[in-house]
Amino acid sequence: MREKLFAFICLCFVIVSCSSDKLDVDVSTIDLDVDYQRFEIALSQGNSPMELAEINKECLQLGGELYEFYIYDMLRLGSAYNDSIGYYLYPFVNDTMMQVVVADVKSTFSDFESISNELNDGFKHLKYHLPDAAIPDRIITYNGTFVYGVVATDSLIGIGLEMYLGADNPIVKEIRFPQYIKEKMNRNYLPIDVANRWIVSNVISENPGETFLSNLIYHGKLRYLIEAMFPDIEKEFIINYSKKEYDYAVASEYNVWQYLVDMDWIYTTDMKVKMRFFEEAPTTVGIDNSPGRMGQFMGWQMVRSYMDENPGVSLQELLNETNETKILKAYKPKNNE
Repeated sequence: MREKLFAFICLCFVIVSCSSDKLDVDVSTIDLDVDYQRFEIALSQGNSPMELAEINKECLQLGGELYEFYIYDMLRLGSAYNDSIGYYLYPFVNDTMMQVVVADVKSTFSDFESISNELNDGFKHLKYHLPDAAIPDRIITYNGTFVYGVVATDSLIGIGLEMYLGADNPIVKEIRFPQYIKEKMNRNYLPIDVANRWIVSNVISENPGETFLSNLIYHGKLRYLIEAMFPDIEKEFIINYSKKEYDYAVASEYNVWQYLVDMDWIYTTDMKVKMRFFEEAPTTVGIDNSPGRMGQFMGWQMVRSYMDENPGVSLQELLNETNETKILKAYKPKNNE
């Protein structure tokens, strides 16, 4: 009898252990075919306007509207279809500063396979949880002259690799970006930025809603889905925080929530309040020593609590859930100070 009881307890332990984390899934059998193209390398190999005109044709064929956007909006060289485009590209490719940028990109991302493998694994997880979700056909990298980090169409992703050279890069040091932005300009945040841009562009609505609560839940769903794509990555990267910022957010979660409740902001539609808690900033105004976007962090924890309390709810069901009160009721922040 004791042996049977022991066996039953062990079985229960195994079942609970296997099912306790719904994001710990096996994606090894999922097929994925994403093509990667390094446009910054291709363009750097053009030694004349004529050669660059031919490279431009190849990039247009591969990059379509995303490459058109790159040439027209980022580089501001006019139409990629212009007969003189090679002559416009030539000064850009041979600009001394741009040559240094491309050289730094080549050096920093010489082992791009590690990044492509990480991105592929993330999209396999997305396909596992959301089988009908769009998956990019091609991911393109380029020198975007520090204008955009990641852009996406309905089938392509573009990455300006110069935006991930690291805060210690000599050129990044000279750029007139706020220091809190520069600190996130490194390789660790690249997969998260790609996932964020793709999800917002192709998986969920870009409309977070009117109330503070709807914004909490929107950003919570977004961050939870990113976490599902990269379940093994350090949690601070999921929310685009440093380790210090993440630790502060965890320690302050209960007090910040009480502050929101006391201020009666849970259902507010005040744009200024929403901007304080959800928009990119060095700190969340009104919360001493805090990182920016504390509202996004709180929403993420709210959705995580809801999913923990409802183990039978899938990610698709989470995205479809419109009952905000149901998600709110599951949130019981702990005092982690």
